[in-house]
Amino acid sequence: MRILLLYKCHLAGARDPFTPLLPTGLGYIGAYLRAHGFDPLLANLSVSSWAHAEDLIARECPDLVCISQFTHNRFESLKLAALVKRLVPSCVTLLGGPHATHTFAAILDKHPEVDAVVLGEGEETILEVARMVAAGGGAFSAVQGVAYRGEGGVRSTARPPLGDLDGLPFPVHGYERAEGCDIRRQLEFIITSRGCPASCRFCSSPLFWGRSLRFRSPRSMVDEIRLLRDRYGLIYFSLRDDTFTARADRVVEFCRLLLAEQVHILWNCQSRVNCVDDEMLLWMRRAGCECIQYGIESGSEKVLAMLGKRITPEQVRRAARATRRAGINLSIYLITGVPGETEDDVQATVRLVNEILPHDGQVAPLAYYPGTALFADAVREGRVPGDLFERQRGEAFYVRSDPFVARASETLLRALDRVGRRARFGPADFGRQRQILGYCHTTALAEGEWHEEQGDFGSAESVYREITERQPGNPWGWLALGGLYGGEGRVEQAVRMFRRALTIVPAHLPAHLALGDLLVMVGDRKGARRHYERARELDPHDGEIRDRLKKLGGKG
Repeated sequence: MRILLLYKCHLAGARDPFTPLLPTGLGYIGAYLRAHGFDPLLANLSVSSWAHAEDLIARECPDLVCISQFTHNRFESLKLAALVKRLVPSCVTLLGGPHATHTFAAILDKHPEVDAVVLGEGEETILEVARMVAAGGGAFSAVQGVAYRGEGGVRSTARPPLGDLDGLPFPVHGYERAEGCDIRRQLEFIITSRGCPASCRFCSSPLFWGRSLRFRSPRSMVDEIRLLRDRYGLIYFSLRDDTFTARADRVVEFCRLLLAEQVHILWNCQSRVNCVDDEMLLWMRRAGCECIQYGIESGSEKVLAMLGKRITPEQVRRAARATRRAGINLSIYLITGVPGETEDDVQATVRLVNEILPHDGQVAPLAYYPGTALFADAVREGRVPGDLFERQRGEAFYVRSDPFVARASETLLRALDRVGRRARFGPADFGRQRQILGYCHTTALAEGEWHEEQGDFGSAESVYREITERQPGNPWGWLALGGLYGGEGRVEQAVRMFRRALTIVPAHLPAHLALGDLLVMVGDRKGARRHYERARELDPHDGEIRDRLKKLGGKG
């Protein structure tokens, strides 16, 4: 039986660094199907032509196709489903993902190319459908967690949320057969929980995942990271839970395991300002947390209440102080264009930004999305049509379009830029952090980078050397020294540092490339080719690696 798991982002998204990546959910579904005896192909068509998509579908001639649909790619996903039905009329086509889950009635009513919609998390549901198709057919009414066409119109069945997330195979196993995937880039992004403790009016997460908040164990989290570190050489990760710190005991145990087992990674995460405390943040920093992104949204209590944030500016201040005290970079999300928002509200946000000193941030106008309380209220009150997303194209539909929104966005962006320049940690901050944390490789790396930027290479070398002396099995110290020596033209020393790093993380692609470049400089073309070839094994589709090999002569 042939199964395709497909994703294609919208045209503008193909130029974004994150949107073209496969959703992590498809990796989970691929791994789950594989664990139960199927052999799915994951195909990322985000930067592929429609002609390539047609060739792929015709070649595979699938029995079952599952397409991931978000609001930004709602038209592309429907076009994919229509393409599948034209080329392989007998194929069963499923749509899943946030947009499909929240708009299933309209999809099934207007798009016969879609046979059914998977509602919410899809592992068990898609496995049931796959088994049904493999057995020669059956009724969607017998499958939990789908919407389908039945007598009298569109019908749906419910599925209880998965209770044991540790029982799911890691997404990496879903990529054993994949096309168009930058697997190393994909696997930097890890999900360790499902659900969110909040119920913000502009977010569809509560409706998608259900009201329950479910967690993977710290043991499972560390095991996945170790696997990716050993197999792919990944040592920087982004933990993309809606609220990673929702349970303090879990976070602390995760950090304790990373430290005890000397995993030596850097990572970032997302959180809420009312879900962190001083002790947790110190553990996170010691265990490699480099940055936290908080949804601050506004400095106005009125606006926060309208957004359903259930936080206060004072909680923002406390979380920001604790985050900076631990030495973790502070990143924030802001929203403007809220109904009733005024210039006074914007200035309240500017004042808050000036107080909390974020290192960076993003500003977004408030937008409607299916599955949110914001959109449901607007439809009920007649402010927008219920079929807004079927009727009009566009990645997002903003709640306000008056000139105020553009002015407010620009004001907030200028404030973030201005504050970001003075928010950076300096020697006094690093000194205080060392007193609080003790030795911490994450802080040492940040301090060394600061010295490098100031041109004080001797101090940078001393700080990086401390990492290698205290933690010889930590690749970050050797990599930092290799980069420092290479930049200074101390090629032989740089080569030794990168080689030492590769004894710890043999699959670390950047170190192989750096070593190859350095060996070219000293005339060791054979050695350079060896590292470029290894880099090509790790990433066969990287054009820059092919170019390096061609410059050396011979086949690239």
